[in-house]
Amino acid sequence: MSRQEEQRTPDRPARVCTVLKNREIRQVIKQGKSFVDQYFVVYVLPHGKSTCKVGFCTGRTAGRAVKRNRIRRRTKELFRLLAKDMVEGFSVVIIARPDVYTADFQQLLRSMENLLLRGGVITPGKETKKKK
Repeated sequence: MSRQEEQRTPDRPARVCTVLKNREIRQVIKQGKSFVDQYFVVYVLPHGKSTCKVGFCTGRTAGRAVKRNRIRRRTKELFRLLAKDMVEGFSVVIIARPDVYTADFQQLLRSMENLLLRGGVITPGKETKKKK
């Protein structure tokens, strides 16, 4: 079983691959369009394929390894909740800022959802319409 098949869950579509190589991350950051708020920096680059690639980053300014790993886990869970509304054909890099560590989860969800909507990566789903 491949790594991508192991990552499939009922909530995550099979077409989303959450691993980007370092060179791909650098390319998305260099060539992609950025969307910024207090908690995240999201870089979006269309690539025209039938899959979506996602990379997660947390800088050392966020703290030591334990804190950075918690921030990364929270970021991945937020993305997992929004992945079912993804549009195909994008490479996305999500850089979490240090404030993610202490922020309320619902606030982070609204923040990431807003950035991904602005980038055209997700379509407004049922959950999005309920909140507004």
